[in-house]
Amino acid sequence: MAKQNLQSKLLDKSVASIISAIEIYNKPDFAYREEIFSILLVNAWELLLKAKVLKDNKNKVSSIQVQSKTKTKKGDPVKRFYPKENRSGNPYTLEIFKLIELLKLPKVVKDNLEAIIEIRDNSIHFYNSDKYLSKKIQEICTASLKSYLEFTSDWFSYDMSKYNFYLMPISFFHPYEIESFSVNKQTVQEKNLLKYFKLKERKNPYTENSPHNFSLNLVTKFEKGSSGINTVRVGKKGASVFISEESLFKTKYTINKKDLVSSLKNRYSDFKQNSVFNKIIEEIKSKDVFCKFSYLDPVKKSGIKRAFFSSEVYKEMDKHYTKI
Repeated sequence: MAKQNLQSKLLDKSVASIISAIEIYNKPDFAYREEIFSILLVNAWELLLKAKVLKDNKNKVSSIQVQSKTKTKKGDPVKRFYPKENRSGNPYTLEIFKLIELLKLPKVVKDNLEAIIEIRDNSIHFYNSDKYLSKKIQEICTASLKSYLEFTSDWFSYDMSKYNFYLMPISFFHPYEIESFSVNKQTVQEKNLLKYFKLKERKNPYTENSPHNFSLNLVTKFEKGSSGINTVRVGKKGASVFISEESLFKTKYTINKKDLVSSLKNRYSDFKQNSVFNKIIEEIKSKDVFCKFSYLDPVKKSGIKRAFFSSEVYKEMDKHYTKI
């Protein structure tokens, strides 16, 4: 059996790290979910990038090591490579930001990785208990997983189809609380992270046909079924979550108009229930991602109907009003 080179070893370790991250994230009950996931995800990316640098440099180990000296006392370049050593005497390897620079990753991927590193670095300062922050972290990490798949395939032709390479939507297990109900409970650290994410999202707007995005909106697909059973379908491109018609108003569309108006009053400093709001709400009602109607006769879709809204409605409202 041929000896495995360092490039292949790092690639295999990278894949093992990212699969471990996904397994932890998808556990039905794991209190330190986002924090551990971000640590393993950053580790997986760093190993992947090192494997790529090694590949580009014919597997020369010096290509991923930190050089101790770059010039002589006279200012001339040092011909011999001197790896910088750590406390145990082993060579330092390049950190992730230097690897991103060397490989000239797209800006959107760089910004995405910086956000995940922020999550990792902040994990020692706070314990995430905010469910809106959990959702936002998942949107950013899902985009990162997609980019990871793209690079692994392009750089190494690595077949990831044998793995269930997706994050289970958090709303599939528990109807998470809406942002407006938790915003006042957020810690300073959580608010700072969300502000940072929002800034990055503005600089990197979502592009549908792009292989890389800063974040991906979570979309749960619904279909009517006689069994009323929720299912997950896994294919080559990932997984789709299907929730029965009977479960719609228990899982996604849970906010009636009265509760929506009440939460908007607490959420925005300039909110008024006037003609402007009525025009906005009518537009929102026309889009399934924000609103679904419950009918007196759900089969024929006739009789008295009531509008129920999903948590996505707050993203749309943020475009029109100023948050407190």
